[in-house]
Amino acid sequence: MSNFEKKNNETSPVCFCISDLEEVLDRLPMGIFKSDEKGNLIYMNEYLTKLIGEQQREKSKEVNSLEHHINYVVKECLTGGKSSFAEAKPFENSKGEQTFLALEAICLKDDSGKPINGELADVCTSGWSRRRGVVGVVEDISEKARLEKNLKKKISELSIICEVGNALRSTLNLEEILEIILIGVTAGQGLGFNRAFLLLLNEEENLLEGKIAIGPSNPAEAKRIWEDLSTKKQSLEEVLHSYKDALRKKDILVNDLVKKLRIASSDQKNFLIQSMQQKKALSVRKDETDSETNKSIFEVLGADSLAVVPLVFKDKVNGVLLADNSINQKPIEEEDVKLMQIFAHHVSTAIESSKLYQKLAEQVNKLEEANQRIAENTQRLLRAEKLSVLGEITSQVAHELRNPMTIIGGFARSLLKKKDTQDSDYEYMKIIAQETERVEKVLDNVLNFTKPEKANLEKVDLNQIVDQTLEMMEGEINSDKITVMKCSHPDLPLVMVNPDQIRHALLNIFRNAIWAMPQGGILSITTKKKGSFAKVEIKDTGFGIPKEHMGSIFEAFFTTKPESSGLGLTISSEIIKNHGGLILAESEKGKGSTFSVLLPFEGSFTDDSIKSLNLGEEDEKRK
Repeated sequence: MSNFEKKNNETSPVCFCISDLEEVLDRLPMGIFKSDEKGNLIYMNEYLTKLIGEQQREKSKEVNSLEHHINYVVKECLTGGKSSFAEAKPFENSKGEQTFLALEAICLKDDSGKPINGELADVCTSGWSRRRGVVGVVEDISEKARLEKNLKKKISELSIICEVGNALRSTLNLEEILEIILIGVTAGQGLGFNRAFLLLLNEEENLLEGKIAIGPSNPAEAKRIWEDLSTKKQSLEEVLHSYKDALRKKDILVNDLVKKLRIASSDQKNFLIQSMQQKKALSVRKDETDSETNKSIFEVLGADSLAVVPLVFKDKVNGVLLADNSINQKPIEEEDVKLMQIFAHHVSTAIESSKLYQKLAEQVNKLEEANQRIAENTQRLLRAEKLSVLGEITSQVAHELRNPMTIIGGFARSLLKKKDTQDSDYEYMKIIAQETERVEKVLDNVLNFTKPEKANLEKVDLNQIVDQTLEMMEGEINSDKITVMKCSHPDLPLVMVNPDQIRHALLNIFRNAIWAMPQGGILSITTKKKGSFAKVEIKDTGFGIPKEHMGSIFEAFFTTKPESSGLGLTISSEIIKNHGGLILAESEKGKGSTFSVLLPFEGSFTDDSIKSLNLGEEDEKRK
């Protein structure tokens, strides 16, 4: 029950005289009115009379007039016999100013609380009667409504800043941050601009460059987008997440427009540069600019007015944020620019954090690369130590073998000279002499396999070297168990290599493949071109190499073969590497292994040539 009703019920005589109250009622800062039982207004104090008089005359009898509204409420009270309260309604005075008025009205009641019936009663000299009627109050709550509106607006603005801030803190990816910025500026749940453009400072070229934009291309597209958003009724947070992924596929036109903007930082007359230098937000109209450069910005973007806010973080300017209402032509108010400036502060912090994160990530990557190089160098040192031991062993072995092999070779050559070419033993003696000579060369090469004989490099056909190596192994290949399949590239370019060393390298790989197929299988040898490399691919169908051993197969002394020195693949890899080549290994347990030997056509080895191979890093075993 309202105070008005309480006072009415507490009045013992229902008849009350107004003559003594008129002066008091006229001084009240609110309107007071009284109607008769038919709903006709029979009294209004001066305040209410003034309110009604301030309304435009041509609107005084219209539906939205204050007098009409009072009459409507009075009739509602008389009909229902209950108190009636109308919420605040806006009314316009003769000056075009809008006021918010709240109206409360009640029916007069007797001592029992029932509405007074229509029987006649005593009439006071003031004209008030105990007849049925309505008493009401009209209060101007314009200031209260304005404060409430401002409060709701501030709460909404804080909510926008909070939600966008949360979204910005959810990522350190610069591209995602830029997308969140533009969505926050243009979403109806956000700042509500039609379009937004982001330009960032390129410090290397000393330019302000357009990076990314969001917004419809035309009114038809805008209508479709806004209708779609209105039906979904999403919060700003939901809009930020749902439209972030789709932004890359849309708004192609505005992105093309903003990327046309490239402004020199030295252009002091440009309003974007001025905004950055002064660290001041601006609202700029096309018809207010006199510079051709400034006008060209409006023409490129197709805008008549722009809100311009610099992105500043600790006195460092990262760029500018632009926004317009070119679709609905809504004026850009000062409050819009101020809110955008607050928004830009969070944006600048997010952009700077992203840049710092990227720099940190780059430093971490450099540290990881440095650690990787340290690990590789450590492995090289260990390997060098092993090779040093290997060198000592091979030196001793070669020294012990060289003398008897020299004697055998000498006798073989001496006997060969004494034999007639038609002698049945001549060919045998010739083979013994050639092979002992080859063994002597092999011993020399083993002693110095880390230093290839550059003077003995020749242009050779790799297909011929493969054929010669297979011929040398005829006695080791059991044709009943092992099937050799050879596929040679017919136009393989020549390679510059030491033929004996390459034969030796291939021999070790072929022997490993045969050993891996004790029950028999298929040995496939293929030659092909791979970029600027000649490639020999050796594939077997043996038992394969365990995954845990793949990283060690080229290391000295590593072996899984009984009675093996573990030097075969080590020597092969060193020979190939010293020829500027590459040796790779792939294997699957139970299915076999594939070794690939790549030798450059030009006899050189570069990082670019390796990239041209387009090989996977997981399989690359560069030795």
